[in-house]
Amino acid sequence: MENIRGTQLIQRTFNIIELLSNNPKGLILSEISKKSDIPISTVYRILSFLNQNDYVRSEKNSGFYYLGPKFALFSSIFLQGFDFLKEIRPVIEKFNKEFDETVHLGILNNTHTKVVYIDKIESSRAVRMFSVVGQTVPIHCTALGKSLFSTLQNHEINEILKQYTLKKFTDNTITSKAMFLKEIDNVRELGYAVDNKELEQNIICYGKHFFNGINRNYLSISISIPDYRIREKNIERIIDSLNKTVTSLESKLSFF
Repeated sequence: MENIRGTQLIQRTFNIIELLSNNPKGLILSEISKKSDIPISTVYRILSFLNQNDYVRSEKNSGFYYLGPKFALFSSIFLQGFDFLKEIRPVIEKFNKEFDETVHLGILNNTHTKVVYIDKIESSRAVRMFSVVGQTVPIHCTALGKSLFSTLQNHEINEILKQYTLKKFTDNTITSKAMFLKEIDNVRELGYAVDNKELEQNIICYGKHFFNGINRNYLSISISIPDYRIREKNIERIIDSLNKTVTSLESKLSFF
């Protein structure tokens, strides 16, 4: 990057960002170079920096690049790459209204070590989980994280866990890698994930991943419930509704 300086670097970087924002289904390196009229070596270096900092996402197998989740923190540019949110939001709202509990939509960050909230619908109740769109949460102690992590290949999981610290947040947090791997196997078997007061002392969450056919990434949806309200809920009904919601979401996304 040291060979590209000043306003030219800034202009080229934003040209690439704007180009990706107008191509939400992604572009490969050569297409970005051709459309932006920037040398391919320069494009590669800019993309590498953006990718390392979550401004851009890349798919190794296909070589496609997309806008990254960090834009959800400070602008609507990131959401332009996810126009489908407007289409699927009625499904999410229906899930939220059925139980009047907070519902989150999340995606893994580039390193697959955190989940980024890309959408949220609040509970109308006074006591509810605090969170904001753009916030990141760990993979090992959240329903969103566990469900998304379960979509990875075992060799990917093992590589990530070599450098990952299973930080303790509550007495229920899983801090053993062996136990976490067992938990991921359990998620795969059940088809959904549970955060049993593992991130926040009094919050229980149920989450399930679903396939986003637009750019072949996985998303996850979860419902967060204060533990004292669990008694008034029917857990089987929650899980059944979660499964039906995911089926409906994937059906909606299949039309894009």
